[in-house]
Amino acid sequence: MSEEAFLVSLAGRQWFLPHLPFRAIKKIQPALFQIYAELGGAAISTASVARLSEAQLDRLAEATYQAITHVDPELSREDFLDLPFSVSELMQAFPAIARAAGLRAATASEASRREAPGELISTG
Repeated sequence: MSEEAFLVSLAGRQWFLPHLPFRAIKKIQPALFQIYAELGGAAISTASVARLSEAQLDRLAEATYQAITHVDPELSREDFLDLPFSVSELMQAFPAIARAAGLRAATASEASRREAPGELISTG
């Protein structure tokens, strides 16, 4: 893996995530895949984001928290949840967290081979 860092910004704070270790990925990836699929995959829209349920928001926030605490272990869950960030900020953080977890959007040729356009796949 490269030394690349992925920027997550919430509530005026910034965290630069490295490629995450498996310990973090196994907590984050299931939530990311589930939210991505529930929002329509590559066809994510403002309307689908606006319809996120409380449970979906909780899963997205938990994945974000797990990723951030990899680089900021002193941040408690309560302090994280007390940060004044919006759903929009969580959604903007989603791609950076996915990339830090080793996920990326399938290319057109990969998607056609797997018959799942726009599906997130692991880059290992």
